[in-house]
Amino acid sequence: MAFTRKQLITIVIVGIFSALFFRTDPALKNTLPSLRVQPSDTYTLDFYPGGHFLELPQGTMRYWLFGNPDGERVILVHGISSGAVTYDKLARHLADNGYYVLVFDLWGRGYSDAPPGYYDESMYTTQLVLLLQKVGWQRANVVGVSLGGGIATSFTAFYPEIVNKLVLIAPAGLMDSEKDLPLYGKLLKLSMVRSLTQQSWFKWVAHKGVAHFFKNSRTQESRISPDFNRLATAVFSQFQGHSGFFRAFLSTVMDYPLDDLHERYQKIGQENPTLPVLVIWGDQDKTVPFRHAPRLQQYIPQSQLLRFDGAGHDVLITRYEAVDRAISEFLRDSK
Repeated sequence: MAFTRKQLITIVIVGIFSALFFRTDPALKNTLPSLRVQPSDTYTLDFYPGGHFLELPQGTMRYWLFGNPDGERVILVHGISSGAVTYDKLARHLADNGYYVLVFDLWGRGYSDAPPGYYDESMYTTQLVLLLQKVGWQRANVVGVSLGGGIATSFTAFYPEIVNKLVLIAPAGLMDSEKDLPLYGKLLKLSMVRSLTQQSWFKWVAHKGVAHFFKNSRTQESRISPDFNRLATAVFSQFQGHSGFFRAFLSTVMDYPLDDLHERYQKIGQENPTLPVLVIWGDQDKTVPFRHAPRLQQYIPQSQLLRFDGAGHDVLITRYEAVDRAISEFLRDSK
């Protein structure tokens, strides 16, 4: 069920008044546990080999390290809703082809806890830095999809000495807040709406909003894709099993610069002009529209753009064979 503009505005108005009269949920001050409490049948704890938990001051996160320890190292950063499960095909493909793969759940997704705070550029970049410190990697290739593409871009801009090559799949950070964000996303950007999201009853509204976001990102291609349907099942299992999923999702929409990473892209192009960069995009992407690709190439002139005609935001899933092959060849290329 999708909300009409009138319904969403009504919800916001009711929420603002209710926030004035009801106490904030005390759980907001605590770190909320991950899917470990209620594991997913689709996205299991041992979904990938080489699984580990890492305890950090913010909470406990899950990562997997597998493949050839002597091979090229690759970090995979997932998007806003899926968890590391989104890299099912690519991660195994790379590992089978001699790469050493590091994949992990961002805070508030999958088997990583949801700490309190702002899910902004700093939180996500710091998580990746701490993870690399733990596994002892000083150099690696970085792959990011959607939100993960934005995180990978920020990480590369701040830590260029670590990144060998960069792969961005429909990356966040260049979106137009007026044209690209759906109405509920624009409403969440309003400072007065934050108190609304702190009400326990708002989870029902958020559930509908996330479901609408996920449904709207689908193409006809993904609707008939068994791989995408399995991914969707894994994503929706977080609604019930991960107590902090909505905290992370909503705060990301409110606090992460989905439309304002221009300086990070420019910094890579200006200060790291020899860095090999591959950009992958579906020209029917409704979530992060393909029209932003030329601007990215303007910011990072050395980037190679691989366009998939007819593909949507789920190009990593629906065109996995071609995408996996392109990424593997790009990483293998010595140029």
